[in-house]
Amino acid sequence: MKPYIELKGASGAVYRYKLADNGDPATTIAGNYVYLDSKGTVVFAGEANNLVDAKNRWSEAYARHGATWLYTRLNVSGASRADEYSDIVIALQPVMNKAD
Repeated sequence: MKPYIELKGASGAVYRYKLADNGDPATTIAGNYVYLDSKGTVVFAGEANNLVDAKNRWSEAYARHGATWLYTRLNVSGASRADEYSDIVIALQPVMNKAD
């Protein structure tokens, strides 16, 4: 998989995400994250005050939706994180975010 991906939000903004080596965000910094399946489809988008939490729903995503890759984007500002999260979810409608 590519070391970086760019995701376009509903607003038209483009966000650059970095592949988490071995599925480990390896940082406690705040940010946004996405799970992708083997086809490159975003199956879940999330935001976290601590990117270590990006693995919280990984087991479900892997078992039910074939998640294969975890990508992260550092984003310390809470307001920016929330805006980006909403923008991505509206545009991509990840299957695991449908109830959000």
